[in-house]
Amino acid sequence: MGLSNPQPPRTSAFDSLRELLPGAEVVKVRANPQNWNQAELLDAYTWPQHQGDRLDPIDRGTYPDDPNHTSLVIGEFLSQYQQLPAVRLLQASGTAHTFLIEVARPSWELAGGESQ
Repeated sequence: MGLSNPQPPRTSAFDSLRELLPGAEVVKVRANPQNWNQAELLDAYTWPQHQGDRLDPIDRGTYPDDPNHTSLVIGEFLSQYQQLPAVRLLQASGTAHTFLIEVARPSWELAGGESQ
């Protein structure tokens, strides 16, 4: 019997944001489009229980306390994945782009049989 070389499990593009903000399902960030590593977390949310309701804000006390690390994680994510459908550009200027990023799918979509 030969040894098998299974492929390592794929990591999600959103894993770094999930690690940065455990429990956050949607995040709002702002970054400099000329240097994505100049980024900041504006808000973090969880999905509401019912589609159409407002996002539930996460207490700011649970946000990461290392702004440099946070900036680097957000910048790296945006430099690679800003074109994903789950990353929506909310506002753009020459010096700042604001994005809403769906880190996790809403429960009402998952209940429809779609996988995350």
